[in-house]
Amino acid sequence: MDTVLTDTWTTDRFLVWEDKQEGKHEFNGRDVIPMTGGSIAHQDIVFNLRTALVAMIGGRPLKALHEMRIRMGAVIRYADVVVCATPLDQATRTLTDALAIFEVLSEDTATTDRVDKLIDYAALPSLRCYVLLEQTVVGATVFQREPGGAWIATAHTAGTLTLPGVDIILPLPDLYRGLTFTG
Repeated sequence: MDTVLTDTWTTDRFLVWEDKQEGKHEFNGRDVIPMTGGSIAHQDIVFNLRTALVAMIGGRPLKALHEMRIRMGAVIRYADVVVCATPLDQATRTLTDALAIFEVLSEDTATTDRVDKLIDYAALPSLRCYVLLEQTVVGATVFQREPGGAWIATAHTAGTLTLPGVDIILPLPDLYRGLTFTG
């Protein structure tokens, strides 16, 4: 449920407030949105993804981070996993650019991830791909930015995910290692 604000907040005011909170919150430019915890499957997929990305990045000037705050103008979002260029100051709490962003879909967040965050993240000129990972089946949707700004979406249920702009190829089954699905 969104937190009701008694007066208009700026993004800067939100960031100062959020830095003092125990939990995490997003800000859509109008409303404060509390973040909830993820399921075990969600956590396993995030862990597997970050582990795979770190291995693929190797010594390149890239960094894979999880649950990082990202600012797009007046909007603040948390990504499950983000790949960004380095160097970064170790005290950085808010990113303003990213090359690749990943969200693990849940029943509660799927619409926000598929619509609102896609629109919000598209405002990042540096973003080359946005990846949505299913949580209840092996599956991914990769949104790739074409030269000129258009987005092309591809769906994957097997094989590999090619991440443009970061030159990384991820075996999709590796992201779901340790998980079992019924039905």
